[in-house]
Amino acid sequence: MNGARAIKQLKKLPLVQSIDDQLWIQLSPLISFTDLAEGETLFTAGRESQNLYVVVDGELGLYMPCSDSRETYYLQSRKKGETAGDFAVLNGGDHLVTAIAVRKTRIAMFPRYAFELLTNLDSGILAHVYDVAAALSRRVTLARAYLELFGDLSNKLMEKLLEKTIVRHYHSGQVLFREGDLPDGLYVIVSGKLIVESTTAQGTQRRMAEVQAPETVGELALLADTHRSGTVTAARESTVALLNRESFDLLIAPHAIMLKRLSRLVVRRHIANARQETAVASDTNFVIIPLDSRLPLRRFVHQLKSSMRELGTTLALDSRSFDTLYGRTGASQTGVDNMFNSAVAEWLDDKENRLDSLIYVADRQWNSWTRRCVNRADRIVLLANALPENDPGLRQMEIQLETLFSNLSIRPRVDLVLLHPSNTHFPTGTASWLDKRRLDAFYHVRINDPLHFGRLARRLRNLARGIVFSGGGARGYAHLGVQRLIEEHDIRIDYIGGSSMGGLLGAAMAMGRDYENIRMLSATFANKQALYDYTLPLASLMKSAKLTRFCQSVYRDTRIEDLWTPFFCVSSNLADGREVIHDRGPLWKVVRSTISLPGVFSPVPTTNGDLLIDGAVLNTFPVDVMHDRLGGNGNIIGVNVSHIPEQFHYYDFGTSLSGWQVLLSRINPFVDRIRIPRIAETLLRATDIKSIERLNEARDSLEVLVEPNVRSISLLDFKSYEQISELGYAEARRVFIRHGLCPDTVNTDESMVWSPDEILTTSTGTS
Repeated sequence: MNGARAIKQLKKLPLVQSIDDQLWIQLSPLISFTDLAEGETLFTAGRESQNLYVVVDGELGLYMPCSDSRETYYLQSRKKGETAGDFAVLNGGDHLVTAIAVRKTRIAMFPRYAFELLTNLDSGILAHVYDVAAALSRRVTLARAYLELFGDLSNKLMEKLLEKTIVRHYHSGQVLFREGDLPDGLYVIVSGKLIVESTTAQGTQRRMAEVQAPETVGELALLADTHRSGTVTAARESTVALLNRESFDLLIAPHAIMLKRLSRLVVRRHIANARQETAVASDTNFVIIPLDSRLPLRRFVHQLKSSMRELGTTLALDSRSFDTLYGRTGASQTGVDNMFNSAVAEWLDDKENRLDSLIYVADRQWNSWTRRCVNRADRIVLLANALPENDPGLRQMEIQLETLFSNLSIRPRVDLVLLHPSNTHFPTGTASWLDKRRLDAFYHVRINDPLHFGRLARRLRNLARGIVFSGGGARGYAHLGVQRLIEEHDIRIDYIGGSSMGGLLGAAMAMGRDYENIRMLSATFANKQALYDYTLPLASLMKSAKLTRFCQSVYRDTRIEDLWTPFFCVSSNLADGREVIHDRGPLWKVVRSTISLPGVFSPVPTTNGDLLIDGAVLNTFPVDVMHDRLGGNGNIIGVNVSHIPEQFHYYDFGTSLSGWQVLLSRINPFVDRIRIPRIAETLLRATDIKSIERLNEARDSLEVLVEPNVRSISLLDFKSYEQISELGYAEARRVFIRHGLCPDTVNTDESMVWSPDEILTTSTGTS
């Protein structure tokens, strides 16, 4: 067939009938035709393409290859008048499937330029292509989910599974099934996120898991033939496929291997449930809601997107860019009750399945696009101008959000980003923003600062790196050596936490004080005369005024919530025996609380009548707190110098001890000197012992654990801070090299590197 006859045949197809004769003059030279024999391949999965194909006559079969075998799975057919290669040409990527001629077939090929010209002439064509591509993508995702669940399947079985599966859309807060229901089938998540909750013995709801594509829910009740053990709710707009019970019994139950794979999934979840662990799914959909009109919104989104792309594929969508990409003006304002809604949802589902993260930018008013964004949100990010003159009060948009969430059983995380001008030195006034809002997290971001946007991106994606410093008295100066190594190799730290001495040094690091600055301050802390002010020991050995002045001079009027790098520390409440987590308030005061060694320094009273003492009493190594702050994911570096086995001297004073006899042995040269542990060191060591079980749990949960050998160093040997710091540096370097956090290079100045033996020899052991 010649070109003119082929074009004439193409023009009769319903898809392109809206194109008039004059416009065909532009298109015709760009279109080429090819004839395929039965069994001949048009394109192959995984190959990049810039062409859209239209079936002029005949039929194409679309097949998905399995990466683990040579098996291919039939998914769909494309017949006369239908398109192929939709996904690749729209996304500028690889084909999802392989297209093979079922019989003799004629294909019209539109190169990308012609495709764009075609869609510019008729936006309905673009909408059609998007819908077809999204439907195919969903089918591929479902097939891959079945393969991941059950391993290799026969082509016939896969075809039956896809044929019997019903795809349903759920809005945020909708319940798929409830605890106690009879099982109606197996649910496979195509897109979105589901929350699984069960009722505890006390009658409260406990979150058991967060589940996202391509996982399943409901398999336990099917296998055990029992009632549902939990309630499953859509955490956000989700697409879920249901294989009903009859089809499950017919297609899956007869196959032992398939049942075995499902049983393993049940066992893993049962073990996690027995350990009271909640499986946390990663956040992928982020919704930016601008609270102020005077915001550099486009610049913020562009810089966040750039940082997100360092972590994976990312797309940012506002209502205007969505309309442009979708190919229909006003499509972003499609309501959920509109007949076109499912097509829009499938298009967004396709993007969600193909990308690592989506950044939705809501409109400044509450409309259909904003509502759609919120319904698809894993996390809502409120964006506000942090200028001091800006009103920190609630905006109308936030009030509307709260009204929406009040009717939902499950709400997404809501975070606040305070955006600062590029010349901001330190944030101020954060408390006034936090006091008025119910937030899951907040962030300080300086515009045009790649370090700040990198930290924001990692925290949003649950890929942040935190560091936790333990208590341990003077041994805590090992933390300073770790900080030195971090600075030398520019290792990004996104969150800092600590207890006792670890809280003191971690707070200085979070303030932005570098290694050299803290090293100089350490000389003051090592001076007994600068910190010790003995008093009548009714409440404590020390008056603690000097310690208070030291904390105030170092941390000044800085508040925790005003730090660029987020920080927390812990103290112990004498009133109720509970751990107190400090993440707000004056930095000097919380440091003063976390280092208040009981019996040595006076407790710190609070306005509600509590008394706070050293954090090491209850939690000397608060890795669990950091784990919660990072959303159950992320990377944690732990530096532990607490509960290190001691090297005690030989003591022979028996079961009673007179202080007067000890004093006499020290001033009378004719009396044998009585060796005793000092009271302050005994009290400090006692704080370690109280939290030993929790400490061991923290150590076991870490992949990157730095534990310098400090057992021969006295807990009160503060004047040896430089040697202890070097010991921490050397051990951290060994651990960091092993985990790929720093290169295996040799320090050129060998005189500046202390060996552990030199450090142990130089250390006084007692002070």
